[in-house]
Amino acid sequence: MATGGLKFTPSKTIKAFMRSEAKMRAVKGPVGSGKTSGCIIELLRQSILMPPGKDGLRRSKMLVVRNTKQQLKDTTLASALEILPIEICKWRESDNILRFEFNDVRCDWLFRSLDTPEDVQRVLSLQVTWTWVEEAREIPVPLLSDLEGRTGRYPSQGVSDDYPEGFRYRSGIIYSTNPPEIDSPHYKLLEKLPQEEENENSIIDVDVFHQPSGLSAEAENIENLRPGYYDELAKGKTQAWIDVYVHGLYAQSQSGKPVYYQSFKFARHISPGALPIDARLPVVIGMDCARTPAAVFKQMRPDGRIFTLREAYGFDMGAETFIRQKLMPIIRNYFPVNPLIFVGDPSWVRQNETNDNSWYKELKKTFTREEGHTVRPGITNDPIARINATDAVLRSYPDGEPLALFDPACKWLLEGLRSKYRYARLKGAGDKLHDRPEKNNWSHIAEANQYADMFLTGSQYHAADYIRVTFNPLNTQTSYRPACGTTGY
Repeated sequence: MATGGLKFTPSKTIKAFMRSEAKMRAVKGPVGSGKTSGCIIELLRQSILMPPGKDGLRRSKMLVVRNTKQQLKDTTLASALEILPIEICKWRESDNILRFEFNDVRCDWLFRSLDTPEDVQRVLSLQVTWTWVEEAREIPVPLLSDLEGRTGRYPSQGVSDDYPEGFRYRSGIIYSTNPPEIDSPHYKLLEKLPQEEENENSIIDVDVFHQPSGLSAEAENIENLRPGYYDELAKGKTQAWIDVYVHGLYAQSQSGKPVYYQSFKFARHISPGALPIDARLPVVIGMDCARTPAAVFKQMRPDGRIFTLREAYGFDMGAETFIRQKLMPIIRNYFPVNPLIFVGDPSWVRQNETNDNSWYKELKKTFTREEGHTVRPGITNDPIARINATDAVLRSYPDGEPLALFDPACKWLLEGLRSKYRYARLKGAGDKLHDRPEKNNWSHIAEANQYADMFLTGSQYHAADYIRVTFNPLNTQTSYRPACGTTGY
């Protein structure tokens, strides 16, 4: 893009960000990665793309928001004045407006802070074309919805003497930020998670763009930074600081420390699409039982990679109900011909809390050896051994590719691995943590996953011991018996 003396070549992420047609767009990345520059150019670009009025002029108003007045002037405004050619814009200190007049463009950028409730009210009384929220993690998420309601209001798209009939233009919010804290509302926004637990309607519709680490081969905006910028920046800093400001990763939650914070990597361990299911291979189903049961379905591929394919979880549910309502639909739909291996807490041989049968007995009764299935207790329920089993799987990268890959359908488990399966902070003890993960809605699915990993990576599992075939000598074809041919819902 070139305007007068301005030349701009966007990075890969910023280019995709600018091409997005979403109403709300967000870019997250390390410091120095070009987020601010990209947003400045995008606002300018949108002013040029405005359709002309009857007088031939392209009019627009852009709202530029940051948390405090000092930050707004020292960083956001300073960057705009440094990047934009002086001949196309003029700063008006009296009303904090950067005015653009060039060619047929007439555009005002309204720089507004949110220091006080009065500042917020004044912002929410404006009528603008676009809004840019800079360092958005510092601004309450509910305020974004209010700001969205102020965009697309100037010029009016109703009946007007100044604009042609049917006058329409693009509008929306652009959002730039360093990574927020895990579990925060901004984390939920960027990861497209519900703002309210289990309320899918509270997911904010946003197109999100994540920039790569400043120390990676794909690092962006390096050409505009001094040599060795990120290496120098990392010196003398804690790993938590480096993760956020150099690598562009989410900050640790103040509610506690995720168990797999160091080993689970969103971009590497989550498959971009559905993982294939091999009908010939056994499916290992890790189980955590009691009144909050959970199950994780895995396959070890011929190359040794571990695919986590599906999950099931229930609340206040006994063995019979969980098997009938949760396990059976998944097995019938996704694993109808696979031999199944159930592995879980050794304590599941004890009696169930609701009837005279244990989980172990219920599973053996439903998934029989005659049908080619196996139900067995895990080696141990020692939490350290279980945690270490999954940690070792997550840290392994044979041939440069992750050993573990998760299907995006496993949303509950992935949320646990990301943040919710964690060591909670001790009350009144500063940064000190409990020595065991807290029991919550995500701990059960995480532990089910651990039992499966412990079994697959131990000496117990050999796929050939469980593959079952039927050979027909008349047609020399091999067939596979259904996994649950006689079991109903």
